[in-house]
Amino acid sequence: MRLAEEKKIVPVLHSTDYGSGVDTDSIKMSDYHRATFILTFGAIAGDAIIKLYSGATNAAKTSALTFHYAFGGAAQGSADCDVLAADATSAALTVTGATYDDFMLVIEIDAADMDVANSEEWLTLEIDDSGTSGIVHGVAILEPRYSGNRSITALA
Repeated sequence: MRLAEEKKIVPVLHSTDYGSGVDTDSIKMSDYHRATFILTFGAIAGDAIIKLYSGATNAAKTSALTFHYAFGGAAQGSADCDVLAADATSAALTVTGATYDDFMLVIEIDAADMDVANSEEWLTLEIDDSGTSGIVHGVAILEPRYSGNRSITALA
C-alpha cells in the first residue's frame, strides 16, 4: 500500500464533546516534515478557539504556533463541502458555531515552524471551550522524513 509508505495517518481525537476543552493526542514531529489535521465538526453551540503548541514532552504546550488553515466550502453532506476556502493563517482560530456547524477544517503546520531550538518536538492541538460545546473528530496526516512500508508510532 503506497499510502502507508508516503504518509502517516494518525487518529488524534475520537468523537468528543469539547465543552470542557480538549487536546488532541500529541505527535512527536522529529520524524516528520509536516502535519495536516483534518477536523470534522458536528453541531456547535457557540464559538471555540483552536491553537497549536510545541513542547519538549508529550502533552506539553509551551510555545504557541501560527498555522495555516482552510474551512470546507459548505456543511458536510452538501455540495462543495470538499472545496476548501482560501489559505489563511492564525495563532488562535475562532470556530464560529453559527457559521461552521457540520463543517470540515483543515489545519497545516511545518515541523520547521516549531520551536526546535528549545528541543520542542511534540505538537499538540488544543480546542478551548470558550464556554461552549460541540462535537469534533480529528485525524492527522503526517509527511515522513524517511519513507518505509511500516512506520513506528508518532504518539507517546
